[in-house]
Amino acid sequence: MSARRSTGAPRPAAIPLKIMRGRPDPAGFTDHPARWARPHVRTLVVASGKGGVGKSNLCANLAVALGQRGARVLLLDADLSQANLDLLLGVHPRYDLQHVLNGERTLEEIVVPGPLGVRLIPAAADVPELAELDDYRRESLLRGLGTLEGGADLVIMDTASGVTRDVLALCLAADDVLVMTTPEMPAFADAYGLIKVLCAQGIRRAPHLLVSQATSAEEAAETADRIRLVARRFLHLELESWGTVPEDPAIPRAVRRQEPVVSAFPQSPAAAAYRALAERLWPTQPPEPETEETPADRSLTGHRQRLGA
Repeated sequence: MSARRSTGAPRPAAIPLKIMRGRPDPAGFTDHPARWARPHVRTLVVASGKGGVGKSNLCANLAVALGQRGARVLLLDADLSQANLDLLLGVHPRYDLQHVLNGERTLEEIVVPGPLGVRLIPAAADVPELAELDDYRRESLLRGLGTLEGGADLVIMDTASGVTRDVLALCLAADDVLVMTTPEMPAFADAYGLIKVLCAQGIRRAPHLLVSQATSAEEAAETADRIRLVARRFLHLELESWGTVPEDPAIPRAVRRQEPVVSAFPQSPAAAAYRALAERLWPTQPPEPETEETPADRSLTGHRQRLGA
């Protein structure tokens, strides 16, 4: 990848990312993505060791639930070759990250407005060559997000499943990592494997844990407790549970409607779970308690009304 040659002037902070083909040119290093700032807003990466645990549904619904609470969310579909957040949100992007990584569009040009102020950076679907980026393009993408953070309170990234270089790089750069699993043993084992690798890579903060597709609160709690116990014993890591998303037929019904379940079926158990997670991430100030009017206050109010009559 060759960077555009510098004109000698400092790079404006708001210049959008545009990746060019070839290898980096040392003469243009002042324009190299490594000189750009990474995002300064809080970044949450959602990951899993195994596919099919509900990551994309969680990211789409969490973003909308946060929007309902007044947060401005920038949502990145970082599953670069198997994207589906656009389908879950019911939006129809004309361009996606493939156009950015090919140097045809900038990040600003591909952002799609979604429900309740959510902004989506869509990825490509069925493009195997984008399954894993080289270091330069990965860092370019990550730092390019800094050009879009001005209108966001929170950045959420939906990653591919498994332990890949892209997933690890995004997790290590995030403020918070949420690892999802189901009660099934393969998902349980793969989630622990991902946490183990992140620990070995020197993650700054212990990942959080969320159990999905549980048939009961007891099953979800048992699954979370087992992973936390194993991580505590063998990794000396304290994992915090961020709750559960229950097995709910409303989720596939909402997917078929191409609408988030929090808006399609707001009274469903899954919608309540997504809203609870949004409240954890974006608590709002409670309203000021109303003070009860005393007899003296009522007397003074009546006196003022008589004077004004």
